[in-house]
Amino acid sequence: MSLTKILLLLAILYCLGCAERQTIDPAPFDVSQLAYYPLKSGHYIVYRVDSLVFDPAAGGGTTRDSSTTFVKEMIIDTLPDNTGRLQFIIERYERQSMSDPWVFKFTCSASSADGQAVRTEQNFRFLKMLFPMDKRSAWDGNLWIDKNREIEIAGERMRPFVNWSYEVDSIDIPSVIGGFPFDSTLVITEADDNNAIERRFSRAWYAKNVGLVQWEQWILDSQYCNQTPTPTDCATKPWELKAEKGYILRQVVLAYE
Repeated sequence: MSLTKILLLLAILYCLGCAERQTIDPAPFDVSQLAYYPLKSGHYIVYRVDSLVFDPAAGGGTTRDSSTTFVKEMIIDTLPDNTGRLQFIIERYERQSMSDPWVFKFTCSASSADGQAVRTEQNFRFLKMLFPMDKRSAWDGNLWIDKNREIEIAGERMRPFVNWSYEVDSIDIPSVIGGFPFDSTLVITEADDNNAIERRFSRAWYAKNVGLVQWEQWILDSQYCNQTPTPTDCATKPWELKAEKGYILRQVVLAYE
């Protein structure tokens, strides 16, 4: 092969490597992917949720409050929305220990149609999956949400949805999660942004015929690096130590049916 042809080939490969993430081959659609977002009445999942909340202290510094909550989500009914799309109604229950009775918290909904897996919760609508998917798939999962919208977290105003980008990390991979062996799992990173004052991280694990089996989310703000002079460990200090407000949440499956 001539030098000219080699250089041309390298240029093509370079451009392909720099291209935006997108589904490699959208057809034919592997319909078994729909099993990552199963919707049927009576289906439920129980989770253990560990959270660490950061809050500026009145006298300076930061308070850190850790807690464990048990959560149960159950599909109880179906209703068509105003477009005729079938919505699966989900009730969420919580308790502080495994021996406590379940306490109803709120209702949310989910749907899977026209290649979109959608969840609506607390007036936020998320595009959780976009079918078909492969290891290069990427999409705007928060397209219906104002990216600069502020919400209150532990009494502090924050913008949790800045710089999110949903991407498939792996698909159809066997995994053990929460002690359960799953033949096929899907990992989606919903956000992974880190700058001097904000950390936004959200990653979800799904199992076929079960749904969401693990979730981790970091929504943290800090002014640590805005000091004068800038601390020498600004870039290396772990967010768990420099965060001033926000939370870290880890959720894992305990039971399902």
